[in-house]
Amino acid sequence: MFTQSDLSTLIKAAPGRGVSIFLPTHVSGPQTRQDPIRFRNLLTEAHTALLAAGASKTEARELLAPAEALIEDYPFWQHRDQGLALFLGADGTQYRHRVPLELTEQVVVGSDFYVKPLLPLLAADGEFAVLTMTAEGAHLYSASRFAMTEDYDGGLPGSPTDNLDDDRQNRVQATPAARPHTGGRTSASTQAYGVTPADWRKTTLEEWTGKVAAAVDRHLTDTAIPLVLVADPEMTGQFKKRTTLGPLLAGTVDTNPAALTGPKLHAAAYEVVRPRFEAAQRAAVEHAAQLLADSPTRVAVTIGEVVRAAFQGRVESLLVTQGAAEWGRFDEMTDAVETHSEPGTSVIDLAEYAIVRTLEHKGAIYLLAAEQIEGLFPASTAAPAAIAVLRF
Repeated sequence: MFTQSDLSTLIKAAPGRGVSIFLPTHVSGPQTRQDPIRFRNLLTEAHTALLAAGASKTEARELLAPAEALIEDYPFWQHRDQGLALFLGADGTQYRHRVPLELTEQVVVGSDFYVKPLLPLLAADGEFAVLTMTAEGAHLYSASRFAMTEDYDGGLPGSPTDNLDDDRQNRVQATPAARPHTGGRTSASTQAYGVTPADWRKTTLEEWTGKVAAAVDRHLTDTAIPLVLVADPEMTGQFKKRTTLGPLLAGTVDTNPAALTGPKLHAAAYEVVRPRFEAAQRAAVEHAAQLLADSPTRVAVTIGEVVRAAFQGRVESLLVTQGAAEWGRFDEMTDAVETHSEPGTSVIDLAEYAIVRTLEHKGAIYLLAAEQIEGLFPASTAAPAAIAVLRF
């Protein structure tokens, strides 16, 4: 899954000359055979763009060589998602990301990597965690509205059934130290010491659930990411008694997660958190509307104001029209912003710049339909591509 860390790596890279390639791919079916062909066409387009940008034929060929090698790499095309993003640098850097997002075919050549098509994966309407629990073990996942991948850093305990029967039998059959051995027949009956197999199993599972809750609490408390628990009702009840997540526990899916396929598990969990995300987006829009009416100095609406505030780390939340592009230049040394009507030499997408800087400074991004932005302004006023709610 494409993460904030992946974004940071891409934007901090200094490739000198970078090629960013985006390709929609097919997970299965006969259309998968077309993906390498379309990829080859994009490489031809990239070669032409590199020459137009001043690269020699040799430089262009060497830069694109790692991508050319992928065309005949059969295993590479067997492991795909809805989209492929490939980044190649003149300094030899190469980054590949398979993403659960249907990308538009695109090639961008510039001094840096172009990341805007991937930014919806980091918008504030989708990051959450999923915990599954069964008697066989617990699994923690990082999820978004697009995908779900297992998180191995949660420090979860092993399976509760590990040595469960052996431990029960050892405890039940062991002769208590305080009871002298009379030489008679040793009873293996669990009733002898007041513990039935069911009682012992229940106690063990409850103790294990407490360990799972403690590990998840430690892992998620500082992230403020909501959690969805998928387990049978008995386990969800035990987990709720032991967790300290409070409102971060967004809800539960009371079913055995082993009965759900990966896509169905993800869909069921997202349905639990979706109302929370939709409410957060509505609240962000309403907050921006209130500030526009009552405290306009707390809101930036021109692209120059938005870019400067994002660079300074002053953006609390950024409301951006989906697909919006604002071309121009920004000098970080002088704070000077120039706007242009179309791409050109040294011209960047200022909307992309504002999104990236806002994410770097832990601000929230909301990608909205054009009418949602337009609804914040009088009909006679042209709505901006982005609105920034400022921290200060």
